[in-house]
Amino acid sequence: MAETLNALERYEALRLDADAVYEAWRMPDRPRIDIAMDTSSLANGAQDTGRALAGLIASSNANVDLGQVHGYGMQWLHPTVQVTFPDGATVLYGPVRVEDAPRLLDEANGIWGAAADLRIGMIAGERDDIPSIRDHEFFSLEPRERRLTRNLGLIDPDNLQHYIARDGYRAAARMMGRHQSEEAVRNVLNEAGLTGRGGANFPTGVKWNFLFGAPGEVHYLVCNADEGDPGAWVNRVVMEGDPHLLLEGMLIGAFATKSREGFIYLRDEYPFSIQRMEHAIREAEAAGLLGDDILGTGVSFHLRVIRGAGSYVCGDETGLLSSISDDRGMPRVKPPFPAAVGALGKPSNVNNVESYANVPLILMHNAEWYREFGTERQSGTKIFSFSGDIPRVGFMELGFGASLARVLDVCGGVQGGQLKAIQPGGPLGSLVPGHVIEDLVLEPASFAPYDAILGGGGIVFCNDQTSVMVLVEMFSEFVEVESCGRCTTCHGGNQRKTEIVRRIIDGDGRREDEPNLHFIDRTIQFSNCAHGQLSPKIMRNILQHFHDDYERAVLGVDHTLTAKGLYEVVVANQRDPQLPAAVDICPTGAIQGEEGRRKVLADLCIRCGACLEVAPNAMAKQPKTARPGILALT
Repeated sequence: MAETLNALERYEALRLDADAVYEAWRMPDRPRIDIAMDTSSLANGAQDTGRALAGLIASSNANVDLGQVHGYGMQWLHPTVQVTFPDGATVLYGPVRVEDAPRLLDEANGIWGAAADLRIGMIAGERDDIPSIRDHEFFSLEPRERRLTRNLGLIDPDNLQHYIARDGYRAAARMMGRHQSEEAVRNVLNEAGLTGRGGANFPTGVKWNFLFGAPGEVHYLVCNADEGDPGAWVNRVVMEGDPHLLLEGMLIGAFATKSREGFIYLRDEYPFSIQRMEHAIREAEAAGLLGDDILGTGVSFHLRVIRGAGSYVCGDETGLLSSISDDRGMPRVKPPFPAAVGALGKPSNVNNVESYANVPLILMHNAEWYREFGTERQSGTKIFSFSGDIPRVGFMELGFGASLARVLDVCGGVQGGQLKAIQPGGPLGSLVPGHVIEDLVLEPASFAPYDAILGGGGIVFCNDQTSVMVLVEMFSEFVEVESCGRCTTCHGGNQRKTEIVRRIIDGDGRREDEPNLHFIDRTIQFSNCAHGQLSPKIMRNILQHFHDDYERAVLGVDHTLTAKGLYEVVVANQRDPQLPAAVDICPTGAIQGEEGRRKVLADLCIRCGACLEVAPNAMAKQPKTARPGILALT
């Protein structure tokens, strides 16, 4: 009993200090401007905005503080900032550029209305003339109260005490302090229906059972944070916005699987995520929440971040484990499975970032609470990132089963044309025709009839102004380059596939290309890992769902004028004043002739687009003549 009280008392002591710190942060003595510091905001100029605000505050000796939060999800409005007033009211503004800094500071200083046009909504508290951010159309499909993303905008991600004050580590402390059994923890996850969030959707509790039952004293718990799909930044939101949520989930996982050491395998292309996670680990160790004898319970768990070297195939758990073991990051044949032979040759468990992040929430509440959202087959909520040809790029936390058509609506619809295709799941995912969007919901089973997968949460909407053959060429090149080279079927097959696709968009399609692509598809299925097995999926989808586009490309027809071998560049206006600039910038000297009679030599033009950029009114694209007799259009 003494040990139980000791463990809980230690947590409550941490909580007491944390509550005081957080209360002072939420109800500041003077206004505070918090800049959204995450990768998306930084890419849009957050540092410049921050420097401008810091300079103004220093030069004017303003009675305002500066701080940081994570963005709320509206990436199209970055850089965003929040102003928290002494009464606790917090207003979200964006985009706040360098030139907007003076009036934002004025508004924070009490000149109400100085930055009224930049206001987005209320993060906390009330102002009569500003709606809650939860009432914004973009978040209309989210649960009224967030779960995985509940702390975003309401904590400083680099402050452990903020996390603790919002019930952070309470689930772990209660589990250890009350001597909950490892089996009971795993059973709760099974009852909740938590599955892997990287795309495979394997039950998390079952996976933990495998590691718990593995022989030996050394077990490793591994987090797969190697998020490499273009258009997906779901894992990054958790790591940069609420890093201790991931750490607490892994701590609970370590307890439930008898693991004393763990690794977070984090792609090197996420330097800010690496910085946040390493800082969070140091904070947790200093507070006695990681390391030896956690909260005086005798439980030990040590974590370290492993920086990946940019290998996409390390998203496969066996490739990731090989990389951790200081071998070449190459997936291997299973069995043996990681629960038997994993990192450093020892039994290991690999889960995705979101899988671990859900665990503290489930233990804090219960399985029934978790199942309030989702479907019968897929319970809970998930973070999804939405990008592509839409005006509102961002992320949302949605219950499984949300309508994809409604998502597109709240993202502002398709811009620049009509919806042509939906690309979920990254380069190994799928290309689904846009006309079926009304039938799609955000659940893996919904995509299966279209030979498609939902993947890890990145959804890209594509308009009809780019040829689908250009898209498939980009993905074909990606999976070819990222093949580890172990399997001839994958490495050689993807080379041949990419060569065929490139030849088609270069204007040299052949009648035999389609049966050859089908043959390559069937052959690659015998690859050792998912990278090879899934690599032809997007090409297969082209032949399934976009066959007319494929046939036209083989004929040499591309109405979008984006397949570079199916159009030619011409001089459209001999008198345009920018035409000399187009002549000068051409890297091959393809624009020739005397003034007033210039033309583009087709044999020299490489269609780099430079002339079209500098002289858009002088130069133009026009379709090449179709190649008759190659293939009959159906």
